[in-house]
Amino acid sequence: MALDSLEDILARGLGACPGVAVGRIATTSDTAVRMAAAGPVILVRPDTSPLDMHGLAAAAGILTTRGGPACHAAVVARALGKPAVVRVTDLSVDATSIRTPGNTIPEGTLIAIDGTTGEVTVGNPHIYTPATNPHLHRLLEWADRASGDHTPREDTERLTAAHSVLLGNAGSGGSTARPRFCAGR
Repeated sequence: MALDSLEDILARGLGACPGVAVGRIATTSDTAVRMAAAGPVILVRPDTSPLDMHGLAAAAGILTTRGGPACHAAVVARALGKPAVVRVTDLSVDATSIRTPGNTIPEGTLIAIDGTTGEVTVGNPHIYTPATNPHLHRLLEWADRASGDHTPREDTERLTAAHSVLLGNAGSGGSTARPRFCAGR
């Protein structure tokens, strides 16, 4: 997540499953299932158990005040591929809201969790994927070279353009890149 300042962070915990999820606060599993019909939710609980499985499945992300890397919420989040933050000790959960020192946030409020850093914010922050990995950077350079397009754009657009060119789907008339890569066959 890209935050304007550290003051945007509501609370911090332990990132238990990587990824970022943005959704409305749901403090019970039943509420998470109901609210998920209208859009993404973050299930916020003191901890979870197998009885919360329907809420965990419905939620876009999971946040607990207790637990660690091997707690129920963390293990289930990894199995479901959902971002999770656990052990947010500055947070308390009641039936209709969550509380941090100095803040009471009602159920239904939009929050974001970062399962990598463990950060929790109110609202919808800018989400980005840094291309600091040298292997990813090299792959994107190859994609630009294959597509012939070096304009600034999202990584997924760069990869999709290269994929289209390599499969011969780049506009009418096909592609000149395909024979180069298939020569000698």
